[in-house]
Amino acid sequence: MSVSPEQLMEELRTLCRGRGVQTPGIDLHVGPALRQVCGIVETDGAEAVRTKLRDWVANATRGFPVEVRNAVLAPLGLHDEAQYRFLNERIEWLAKQQDRGARTVRRRMDAGLQRLVEVALQPAPSTTHVAPSELWHVKEFDALLKLDGPTPACTERRTVVADTDGVNEIAWSITIPSPTPDGAPGDLDVEVLHGVELIGHERPSPRRFLMKLRLPRPLNAGQTHQFALEVRVPRGQSMRPTYVFWPERMCESFRLRVRFDQDDLPASVWRVEEALARDTDDLTPWPQTLPLDEIGEIDVQFPHPRQGRGYGVQWTPRW
Repeated sequence: MSVSPEQLMEELRTLCRGRGVQTPGIDLHVGPALRQVCGIVETDGAEAVRTKLRDWVANATRGFPVEVRNAVLAPLGLHDEAQYRFLNERIEWLAKQQDRGARTVRRRMDAGLQRLVEVALQPAPSTTHVAPSELWHVKEFDALLKLDGPTPACTERRTVVADTDGVNEIAWSITIPSPTPDGAPGDLDVEVLHGVELIGHERPSPRRFLMKLRLPRPLNAGQTHQFALEVRVPRGQSMRPTYVFWPERMCESFRLRVRFDQDDLPASVWRVEEALARDTDDLTPWPQTLPLDEIGEIDVQFPHPRQGRGYGVQWTPRW
């Protein structure tokens, strides 16, 4: 079946009504055009249909500007902060977020859905001309920073998704701040825990480390793979009180847990979100402070972090 832009656009507008993708029995409300572009089959139940719709929209909008992306996610009921029962309520929420009137937001919604249609119906690119940044993306990034040991150590687990066939290597990088504002950047110890083989590393700048990782087998488009690394600050080397993730490619979800030393708890901890390049340099507390739980840990999550922005936590030492 050939999908027309007009048919797909109409089905998307219809899907925005009511609860959007969160509508119970969603499998009964999805038209043939959406079924084709999302790969929905007759045997898919409601939750399978919902998952395929969510994944398709997330993948298709990953390169959109944030205002356009939100103008698609919120009306479809896919934005975590806009889970309202009716479309009008989601439009009102979006209007407040963007400081615009409801009519303007509805025009932006239509423009965003039109871009979604364009992405869905564009010809498939040749895999021989795929840019390196489009070969794969991160589905889940889970980091555990442990500050209660002999030296700071972070376990980083990533689940990656191939966006084209034949992905057999992953480039992993980390940029570290200097221990003090005017100090020289330090060193890192990196150990592979599972899922990849370290086959190359370089330090293109004093603060940036780049690792080349080989997968156990090539991935085809849509296949996933998980691997884990442990990154340690060498003993005796200090660490600035900050852990901020700067996505270099699409990342669907980032979760960070920090375990502080119970004998050296921080005076304050704050959440960093949507930071620009210099926002985190001076360690000035942000408005959203985070309470520690009873065992000295914090747990923060960031759905759909934007490329080029910073996400994580910073803290002020007590002493």
